[in-house]
Amino acid sequence: MGETADHPRPIWRTPLAAALAAWMAGIVGATLAAPAILETSPGAAGPVILAAIFVVPPPVLAVWSFWALLSDPETGWIAPTVLMSFLGAFVPGFQPLLDAGVRLNFEARRPAYEAIVADAGAGRLVGVANPGGWISGESRGLRFRYRPEDPGVVDFVWYRAYGVRVGVRYDQTPCVARPGLSCVAGGEPLDGPFTYYLRVSLVRPS
Repeated sequence: MGETADHPRPIWRTPLAAALAAWMAGIVGATLAAPAILETSPGAAGPVILAAIFVVPPPVLAVWSFWALLSDPETGWIAPTVLMSFLGAFVPGFQPLLDAGVRLNFEARRPAYEAIVADAGAGRLVGVANPGGWISGESRGLRFRYRPEDPGVVDFVWYRAYGVRVGVRYDQTPCVARPGLSCVAGGEPLDGPFTYYLRVSLVRPS
């Protein structure tokens, strides 16, 4: 049966359906790739890219979906239902997906992390220290900072601006946790002395 004004195309045969499917698949992939995007993007480009994926499309798709519902009540209800159902499932699934992305990114670039840690311990990372004693640089595609007097701690910076700090920290300092406390403060263990951290602070870091 052909399409007419009285019988519009079913919602699953419209550009809206394709846009919804593409965005739903894309946001799952973007969540897994978010750590790599933050780590490899220059400056503030990483958060801008992620905002363009996570923040902008949902309201646009919501307006488009409800417009489809008003235009074609027979099948248009499917679009907002699918969108709301996906968002309802994605919210609790976001953190596990992000944690998986962090680990995948770390394991993919682990040889570079370990090589920089070895360079720091051997005194091969040189530079001009800031007033806090940190030397910052980039090696093997990774941004890092460390204090020459304490080479057993290396901070791999993914993003650091506006009070937000994201990255991986290498700390070989021995720790004995007291009852009820953990040796990992504000981070998630990756492997051995490597931990992942995400911190938000109103105080400008050193």
